[in-house]
Amino acid sequence: MNNLIPFALTFIIISFFIYQSTKSSENNLFPKTFATFSLVFILITFSSINTEWNRMTSELVDEADDPHYGLPDLWDGKQVFCFHFPSPETSPSGLDDGRHHFDFDGTDFKTDKDWNQTGGCVGGFEDFDNGLDLLNAAIEATGNTFLITSTEFSFGLQIDSISGITPCEAYECASDGSSGAYWQLLHNGAYSMVGISDLALDEDSVVTWQIATY
Repeated sequence: MNNLIPFALTFIIISFFIYQSTKSSENNLFPKTFATFSLVFILITFSSINTEWNRMTSELVDEADDPHYGLPDLWDGKQVFCFHFPSPETSPSGLDDGRHHFDFDGTDFKTDKDWNQTGGCVGGFEDFDNGLDLLNAAIEATGNTFLITSTEFSFGLQIDSISGITPCEAYECASDGSSGAYWQLLHNGAYSMVGISDLALDEDSVVTWQIATY
């Protein structure tokens, strides 16, 4: 909402000057020139105003069987990457008050404080075919908010931490390996049978990292 205020004020001021220019003498070149430039400015900024309006008025998808359940409806048909943490105590600073929603340009525009996990989702992406590429795009868009550390094995990539949080910080891990926790990969709400590097995406895929136990 606050992002729209400068645009609204600018629009009002420009509209006023355009109105005044129509009342000015035909021989006065300045009002006509200003009006022309003002019109160009409005046309250029219309896309930004429209984007902010869509974000402000978006609602969360409420169909439980939809992979986009709980996500802003302006991401329908788009690709999304989510990073879930099990509790506020095991969440990065600034992401402990619910699930944040970041648009493809990194704008944090909506927080669902009623979601049963904390963290965030980055969405609005299109045309990604591979899970790792989408992951990297989500990390880059949010300025490394969800920066990962990983270990490369022969069988693929193992995620060690996300936003500085390791699974064994969230859950107790036995020193003998008899029980523990790990970053689990979901694709459209189901456990992924392949790693992030080999994950083939749909045009509206929702990919999620969350901490699971064993």
